[in-house]
Amino acid sequence: MDDALRDFDRRANAVRKNHARLARGYVTKINKNGLIEHRPRRGRKARGPVRLVLYLILSLLAFKGFLLSELGAEDYLARVATLSQGTTVERVGSVLMSVDPATQWIADAVTLVRS
Repeated sequence: MDDALRDFDRRANAVRKNHARLARGYVTKINKNGLIEHRPRRGRKARGPVRLVLYLILSLLAFKGFLLSELGAEDYLARVATLSQGTTVERVGSVLMSVDPATQWIADAVTLVRS
């Protein structure tokens, strides 16, 4: 009886693992007997963290661009300079909020669309 229980647990774990792989994507094929089979896709890697970091960076750039467009260059740079005089967290914020080419491009594009 103990062997039967171990065999059942082994087969149940195999079904769970296969279901987890199929949940990440599968390919449907018909085998020689006409039976429809689902096979897990091969070579797919988890892209969640990379995609999340990319979205965060793009969101920060868009925010900076909109803010630069709305405030104007002089006021924006004055506020960043004020941040650079503050605490450590504010100084890190001033480095992150400094104007870079991508931010300038977004601000110019927003200004063109608005006018």
